Amino acid sequence: ALGSAMSTASVEKSFVWSPAPYGNRKFSVRRSVQVPNELPVKEIVFRLMQEEQLPCYVEDDLTTSLSDFIAHETEQFFDQTSSTAIEKFQRDGDVDALTARWTRDFREEHLCYASAEEETPDSRFPHMYHTLIHSPALDTMLNLEHTYAVAVGDMVRERDETLGRLQKRQTSEMERCVQQVGLTLTDRDINDIAARHFEETQRLMDQWDKRIGTLKQTQRKEFWEWVRTVHEDYTTSKGDRGFGARMRAASRSLAGHEVDNWTPPPPRPSESFTIHLGSQLKVMHNLRLLSANVLDLCRHTTYGMGVPAPQRLQMAMSLHSNSLSGLVLLVDNRINSYVGIKREFAAICHESTELHFADIDDQLETVRAKAREVAEIRTAASLFGSDGSSSQSSRRSSFSGQDHSGGSAGGSASPTLQPGDFYVTRHSNLSEAHVVFHVVGDESLRGADVGSRHPVILGLRNVLRVAHERDVCGVTLPLLLSHELYEEMTIPWCLRRAELVFKCIKGFMIEMASLVGEETRTVQFLVPQGISEDLFASLSAMLSSIFRVSNPLVLK
Repeated sequence: ALGSAMSTASVEKSFVWSPAPYGNRKFSVRRSVQVPNELPVKEIVFRLMQEEQLPCYVEDDLTTSLSDFIAHETEQFFDQTSSTAIEKFQRDGDVDALTARWTRDFREEHLCYASAEEETPDSRFPHMYHTLIHSPALDTMLNLEHTYAVAVGDMVRERDETLGRLQKRQTSEMERCVQQVGLTLTDRDINDIAARHFEETQRLMDQWDKRIGTLKQTQRKEFWEWVRTVHEDYTTSKGDRGFGARMRAASRSLAGHEVDNWTPPPPRPSESFTIHLGSQLKVMHNLRLLSANVLDLCRHTTYGMGVPAPQRLQMAMSLHSNSLSGLVLLVDNRINSYVGIKREFAAICHESTELHFADIDDQLETVRAKAREVAEIRTAASLFGSDGSSSQSSRRSSFSGQDHSGGSAGGSASPTLQPGDFYVTRHSNLSEAHVVFHVVGDESLRGADVGSRHPVILGLRNVLRVAHERDVCGVTLPLLLSHELYEEMTIPWCLRRAELVFKCIKGFMIEMASLVGEETRTVQFLVPQGISEDLFASLSAMLSSIFRVSNPLVLK
């Protein structure tokens, strides 16, 4: 059929052209034409005249007839398609729900790309903070944030100590009661005591969580008001000497006292390299091999410190900028913070106030809501396209459906993600990361048959692409696709896994080189804490050989 470069939603129509005789010559053309047709009419006419060997003087008549035919058939095609879709939704679909969803999607799409007509205090806050953090108010802001973090950290530790004492007392009481079973107590008495212990623990946790939540809300409100006030002062005074003197005085009043019991953390084994990647335009990248606990890159240490940690300066100055830092965290397929490394990460986020973004729990709830919407849309799309192959429709969906193991049925269920899917959270209170990519992994990562097409490897490719598109210039990712060392992770196993990840990441970086400008990108390869020095040296040598690190030429 003519016009095959079409979208899949099209039909073939028979075009017949039998004009009046030209002198003593008669012409008759019959061809199938794709409707809707995206090819120019003149292109189709040219093909017809070549195939049918028509004379040039019939071109105008043929062009007019074909244009009218395509316009008429296209209008009929869209009318019929629209009528069929409307009848289907009126018969089977929820029109009100569909209208509400279209309205919401249009509003969100408009808000994403339309410029705001007037600024709000919330939209101006990042600019005000970025201005002040590059002004004489830098030390004062860091000391204020540190004071807030110390206050929350002290309250969190006090809560943990109180809960620990309660649990110790309850354990001792339960042990004594168990010894009296059959003498003075029954099994029902033990159950009543256990229920009472649970209620006491829950009541105490609720009280402390309320106190900590109130403190965080107060700190966030005070901080935002302080930033607005100081920014107005800075703008009015135009950064004169008086402003700097006021900030230094305020910084001295906020600065904590030096302590004797604080010791710096032990140094982390690391190796740094500089490379140039790209098929035509070479882009410089910094590579770093690092051995550490992944949560140590998130933990904002305040206990025993009278001044902010050195990392806070770099993180604060690049917070609202185009040079963000990202971290890849391997998690399970549920969007929550209940178990495992997700629980430890959430606990670190709760140790200090999130002054710039939503709390981690609120962000996860937003992710769950978006995941449910995407799951519904993709499920509907797979059902709508069920006439195709089932394998293709299953691959179009990133979600395996709803997790009905907990919660109520329907919209409140949490979607279950597939390996390689990831969601993103934003943070301002972590030690060395602004953005955390929560990549879903599974037990297959502990095996030896992981290849370059594994979903988690492809997930890392998508992470790097998002990082390049969203100004995340530094990304830390697990080299062995694991945050812990297991028994099966022998030295040959680690070397094979590292070689796979190195080569895949190199290919992804070359692919992404065309998406960036001249800014330098940094990729940190993180290996679990506790690997041997020999293995670390082997990984370092492998990195330099695979990426072909450029060493300086020394002239003698």
